[in-house]
Amino acid sequence: MTEAAVLPQRIGKYRLDGLLGKGAMGVVYRALDPLIERTVALKTVRRDLGNEEQATEIIERFRKEAQAAGRLMHPNIVAVHEYGEDDEIAYIAMEYVDGTPLSSLLGERPAPLPQALDWFSDLLAALDYSHAHGVVHRDIKPANLLVTRDGRIKISDFGIARIESSTMTQTGAMLGTPSYMSPEQFRGEAIDGRSDLFSAAIVLYQLLTGQRPFSGSAATVMQQVLNHTPLQPSRLNAALPPGLDEVVMRGLAKEPGRRHATARAFQQALNAVSRDGPGSPPPGQEPDNDATIMATPAALQALTSQPGWADRSARPITGTGTGTGTGTGTMTGTGSGSGTGTGSANHPAWLQAILPSLEMLLTRQIGPMARLLLRKIAATSPDFDTLGRQLLEHIPSPSAKVLFQQQMAALGAESLPATATSQLDTSGTNSTLPPTAPLAPLSAPPLTPEFATAVTPILAAAIGPIAAIVVKRALRQAVSRDDLIAMLATHIDAAPARHRFLDNAARVEPQRPPDN
Repeated sequence: MTEAAVLPQRIGKYRLDGLLGKGAMGVVYRALDPLIERTVALKTVRRDLGNEEQATEIIERFRKEAQAAGRLMHPNIVAVHEYGEDDEIAYIAMEYVDGTPLSSLLGERPAPLPQALDWFSDLLAALDYSHAHGVVHRDIKPANLLVTRDGRIKISDFGIARIESSTMTQTGAMLGTPSYMSPEQFRGEAIDGRSDLFSAAIVLYQLLTGQRPFSGSAATVMQQVLNHTPLQPSRLNAALPPGLDEVVMRGLAKEPGRRHATARAFQQALNAVSRDGPGSPPPGQEPDNDATIMATPAALQALTSQPGWADRSARPITGTGTGTGTGTGTMTGTGSGSGTGTGSANHPAWLQAILPSLEMLLTRQIGPMARLLLRKIAATSPDFDTLGRQLLEHIPSPSAKVLFQQQMAALGAESLPATATSQLDTSGTNSTLPPTAPLAPLSAPPLTPEFATAVTPILAAAIGPIAAIVVKRALRQAVSRDDLIAMLATHIDAAPARHRFLDNAARVEPQRPPDN
């Protein structure tokens, strides 16, 4: 009998549409809340497992998990919508994330350093928030970290239903995954956020070196975690910048008091290494060697297919170039391998001038299909305006269309002669799109590294030390000062703080680089 044949039709109010995961303790379903037509992940635990005492303990722990996670609303944490009990099943309705577990993307080689630090910054941002709200995750590991379609990390608890029975120790007093547990977890001591930071440091070590610092059987791992100091990351990856060893090894300190005190302190230490490392380019001038990061799972395939990174057999998405990838579902995507790019000697000069920047803008909206789509449409577009209108048809949402219109118009104004474009219409006339703000005049101050440096502390006042990483990401895609400010503002959840940031950033005076 197939899984589909035994899939229940409904749990509580939720209609079950598919199976996401299954284990000894429960099942995770893809489900629909019919009242608001929202897709959710429904994590379930059976109430009839073991004897009555064990079942009561399991359900109580499950309920406390829902209560703790239900207090957290953060872009890097999978949201919990509801807890319920139905007949012999307890369930948690959670945000459905279309993503890939980080564990599926890791191989035996280091991840590219910019990507590793970006992902880890997302993890630290989530831990900083959860710890501030009194929630300690206790099971941070790659399998519980989802890489979303736009390349962000979300902490997820989907794996608990699969590993609950195997992660309890002989006494049942400890929970966790041995290779990622802290010393205090193994000792059965009281834990706080620094235990999560130890587990996070193990994840960072694995990203930087391609190896876990502690491995083997559960007993072997326990002895290593309690008594063994692993090799410094640079011994396994000589390309790492100086200073990174100290930051990682402090995260792996045996005693909590010797570790980074908070996730924010951990991030600040990483920022200092990134800022002071030799050869670090100024803001806005980083090499574009990870331009497909903020894209679809197919783009993640392109990233992980770089020579010397993930084991190909471990990746859920296969193939390079244009093809069909398989993972959770089927998709068609474009890798960024050894193609010839969008440029062509057959294109007119005005088009050749903007193609690289335009591909970057389009990739941000639709992912790695951008290159193929742009090549196809550019071949038949007689002018810039026609090209823009045809590309707009492929942008998925109205708000994204508006932003792309503005970016296209700014790109045309900055890069093209007057004869090449009459400027994209952003007024909304004869269009289904909403009106947009007027574009900056040609005399508007340019986007410079100096402006990025000036706006970073303003953003940091709203979101903390991860601001430096956020600004670096945005600089790879922004085409103007206003564009950068708007992109940065999307990372501020609270409306008052967002408005303050917009006001303060708009007041930053343009700074010209000193004359030589």
